[in-house]
Amino acid sequence: MVLLIDIGNSRLKWATLHAGALSEMRAASYANWTRRDVNEQVLGPAGCVEQVLVSNVGGRRIAALVNEAVRETWGIAARFVIPTSWAAGVRNGYADPGQLGADRWAALLGAQAMGVGAACIISVGTAMTIDGLDDSGQHLGGLILPGPDLMVASLLGHTSDLAERSRGGATGSTLFADNTRGAIQQGTCHALAALVERAIDAMGAASGTTPAVLLTGGACARIEPYLARPARTVPDLVLRGLAVLAEQPTSLDA
Repeated sequence: MVLLIDIGNSRLKWATLHAGALSEMRAASYANWTRRDVNEQVLGPAGCVEQVLVSNVGGRRIAALVNEAVRETWGIAARFVIPTSWAAGVRNGYADPGQLGADRWAALLGAQAMGVGAACIISVGTAMTIDGLDDSGQHLGGLILPGPDLMVASLLGHTSDLAERSRGGATGSTLFADNTRGAIQQGTCHALAALVERAIDAMGAASGTTPAVLLTGGACARIEPYLARPARTVPDLVLRGLAVLAEQPTSLDA
């Protein structure tokens, strides 16, 4: 049994891999977690585990908590993903492969394993990332920007009266809103969706083939209704990539 853990900027997602089958993903916010929380919520229910594979973009504190809890429970070290120049049919498009986020690398591997061909991978959470993958497995590079909540928080934090005016009101289905709260939400989601559409168009123009659109991340449902093209939501895409890496030790680090 392998325990797969995806540590994001605000949530921790996990699943187990046994005999090639991935369990249902579970997720929780880890902001105030202690080692006890890791044990009770993640490790305890996992049962007998031989390996623990981790994608971490949440920083050193949560990584240390997870690693300490794993050592205490099973006497093994958690293995943390380090992006490499190539793995499992995917070529990293970054000039310095290690600069690519571990979650984005795992998502690329997960998309490749799904067999969808060329893909535009959109992860929407605290941050939003967009990565291109062509049908040969070449990573085309990516984009990083604030996610919807962070974008709204930045706007409210740097304007004098929008926070007060945005209380109450509701979002609607039309482009232009008739209240401040709706205007902020509509503006944010349309802006993010427009960049996704531009990325899809750029990939299509370069290759002559429209890529599959894969959505993941805790806030992807906020963006999906604003897209002009159909998209497939894959909540466990990073965990799928970790499952691929379970037998790729050169892409991991203790």
